[in-house]
Amino acid sequence: MAGQCALRSAVFGALLSFSAGGFAQQIVTTADVIQQPGYQASWQNMVKGQARLPGWARKGAGTSTPVENLSWQGQDYLIGNLCKPHDCANNFLIVAFKEDKSQAWAVRVEVENRPEAIDHPKKYASYQWLGKPNDDIKALLKKQFEDNPDWQ
Repeated sequence: MAGQCALRSAVFGALLSFSAGGFAQQIVTTADVIQQPGYQASWQNMVKGQARLPGWARKGAGTSTPVENLSWQGQDYLIGNLCKPHDCANNFLIVAFKEDKSQAWAVRVEVENRPEAIDHPKKYASYQWLGKPNDDIKALLKKQFEDNPDWQ
């Protein structure tokens, strides 16, 4: 009986570790996507010629979150965010990739580093639009952070 219990525990442990490993491999971050063929080309087209764009944003190599698929006004997009390492609250970027990978748009948000900005970041924010988004894409990008109750 003790042998069967040990065997069950070993099998359960092996299955659990296999499942957890498989789950971890399914998470794809924004930085991962930017490095993939197709997405990388649209990213490079988007950042080309952009003045004042810091290196982390130009390279798409900041701290990032998992991407998500989102439908907006009848179109499908891959949405993600990227931020300056160790300064996510004050320097972040929201990106939207067209479903076919042919185009990318982003907004880079920079919040002034001052105590008042903690309670009212929107008041101290400046925006840099990348990829020449139209008003609909701008609304999609801004919705990703303006719906946050901490963005006042």
